[in-house]
Amino acid sequence: MFEGKQSGLLELVENLFVESEMWSLAQVEEKKEDLEERDTCLVGGAWVLRDEKGKVILHGRRAFSEIGSLHDAKLQVLVWSVESIISHHQNKVIFALDDGDITQMVLSPKAWPNFKGEIRLILGKLCGLEWWRVVKEERANNRGALLITKGVTKGGQTQSYVAAGPPGWLLGCFENEEVSSSV
Repeated sequence: MFEGKQSGLLELVENLFVESEMWSLAQVEEKKEDLEERDTCLVGGAWVLRDEKGKVILHGRRAFSEIGSLHDAKLQVLVWSVESIISHHQNKVIFALDDGDITQMVLSPKAWPNFKGEIRLILGKLCGLEWWRVVKEERANNRGALLITKGVTKGGQTQSYVAAGPPGWLLGCFENEEVSSSV
């Protein structure tokens, strides 16, 4: 019956057990590989601080590992961004996020009761600023930050840093964003 061969019932049952055991071992190995892959999975985060004309003053990048979901990654990046901005003594900041859900969580926390802990953490960090706003920004208007972030996930650049001005390799991109930024 297997592989076009006929065999006795005992041999058939024996083959079933062997095949079943091999399948189970393969599943265990596959799960191990999935876990290892998930543990080594990197998420990149970036922030860009601009003046009122959209000119880049500072920017930062960081690699995050062992993040459970995209939502968790975005929350961690926001918390890190706020902490970084505060540590660079910036007191009046507009955070332009490309994620509408996180923007709404911060602006309307009562509408997001399942995320009380995360909201409390973010608002607690934002309280370290003299003045702040969180706004939804179209991803296309913040392309430079996205490209810096992709340096971690696509380019393997895991070194965290903060630098003055825009990165040289994205100078043109940031100059174009000076004109198109809505904030």
